[in-house]
Amino acid sequence: MAAEDAFEIRPVKGKGVGVFATRPIGRGTLLISEAPLFTTASLTNPATFERDLGRIIRELPKESQRAFLSLHNNSPGSEPFSNIMRSNGYPLGPGSDVGGIFPLVARMNHACNANCQHAWDARLGRQQVHAVRDVAEGEELTLAYHVGGPKKERQAALKTYFGFQCECELCSLPKAESQASDERMEAMARLDEAIGVPGRPPMEALADCKEILRLYGEERVVDLRVPRAYYDAFQICAKHSDEARAAVFAKRAEEARRACEGASEEAENLQSLAANPRRWEGFGKTKKLKTVKEDMPSALSGKAFEKWLWRS
Repeated sequence: MAAEDAFEIRPVKGKGVGVFATRPIGRGTLLISEAPLFTTASLTNPATFERDLGRIIRELPKESQRAFLSLHNNSPGSEPFSNIMRSNGYPLGPGSDVGGIFPLVARMNHACNANCQHAWDARLGRQQVHAVRDVAEGEELTLAYHVGGPKKERQAALKTYFGFQCECELCSLPKAESQASDERMEAMARLDEAIGVPGRPPMEALADCKEILRLYGEERVVDLRVPRAYYDAFQICAKHSDEARAAVFAKRAEEARRACEGASEEAENLQSLAANPRRWEGFGKTKKLKTVKEDMPSALSGKAFEKWLWRS
């Protein structure tokens, strides 16, 4: 059940309103589970989008109409319904062309180093928001409208698509710290691209996974990029028959994914792969790193276990 007693909405200077923790919140806590007021599934004609959207809004209960019309509009003027939708809509899953309006989620402001993660749960038909790090009482709960990249890139995207100049903690770092952060962001992008290059020696690709996770730690990245990096490491090991390490990486990916999304289908799939990496369709393409699960060193822990895990 969502912990909606853990936060409140209150005014924020220069931002309208925001969502704030009323008590300490632990990492992985489900904060919001919200059904959409409506979705754009039936709005397939761009030429009549504003008119058709207006019809949907007029058919809503009065309270829902007020909830929609009270949301921020980044581009006031013509096509007010469409612009409120663009300013506040969330896609129903990654890459989905269908969006929805979630009035409570829409009250959450942006931070480049956000402490919450949203995810569409298709099984429930709800937008879920989890805390991805421990949050202190009084701290604002935030989402990342734009993920990753150096400061100039983030600022430009947020200004173009959302109409504001970001002044979050990450964007407000002193010049030297901001430059160092940008260098880490650029290194992350290079590593992420390199990890996906087919045919690379597995040890090189695995080392890149380790390095990108180290950089994520330095940048306090705790969103879906973390489970993706662990899943990349899983795939490298599984492809080359390293069942023992693949199981560990799948488990770490599952745990990081659950902190972001709860009991999602993706998290449950990772749980299954952690139990049996051989279920992955690409398992065992080569025997270069062959191990079995029983080779996992139960006597090792801490740095010694990490050294074994990363073959370093």
